[in-house]
Amino acid sequence: MKHLPILALIALLFFSCKDNTRDEKALLSDILKVHDKVMMKDEALMKNKSRVDSLLKLPAKDTTEKAALKSIGMKLTAADDTMGSWMNKFQTDMSGKSHDEVIKYYTDQKKQVMAVDSLVNTAISDADKYFSTHK
Repeated sequence: MKHLPILALIALLFFSCKDNTRDEKALLSDILKVHDKVMMKDEALMKNKSRVDSLLKLPAKDTTEKAALKSIGMKLTAADDTMGSWMNKFQTDMSGKSHDEVIKYYTDQKKQVMAVDSLVNTAISDADKYFSTHK
C-alpha cells in the first residue's frame, strides 16, 4: 500500500507523456493538412501567373489595365514565394526538443501556414476576378 502513491505518480507521468506526443502529432497533422490544401492550389496559382505574364508581354490598351495585371502578378508571385520559403524553413525533426518547445514551434508554424493559405487564396481569387471581367 505504501507504494501506491509512487505507482500512481509513475502512471500519471506515463500517461502525460503519451498525451504530449499525441498533442504534438495532432498539431503536426493540422499543419500538414493546411500545407496539402495549399499545394492543391499550386496549379491554379501557376496557371494564373503564366497568364498574367503572357498578358503583360502584349501591348497594353491602357495603363490602368497594365497596372492591375502587374498588381495581380505581384500577389501571385508573393504567394508562391511565401509558400516556398515556408516549406524550406519548416522542420519536422524535433529530436532533443522539449514538449513545450515542440508545441510552441508547431503552433507558430500552423499560424504561418494558415497565413500562406490565406495569401494564396487571395491571390488566386483576385486573378480569377480579373480574368472573369477581362476576357
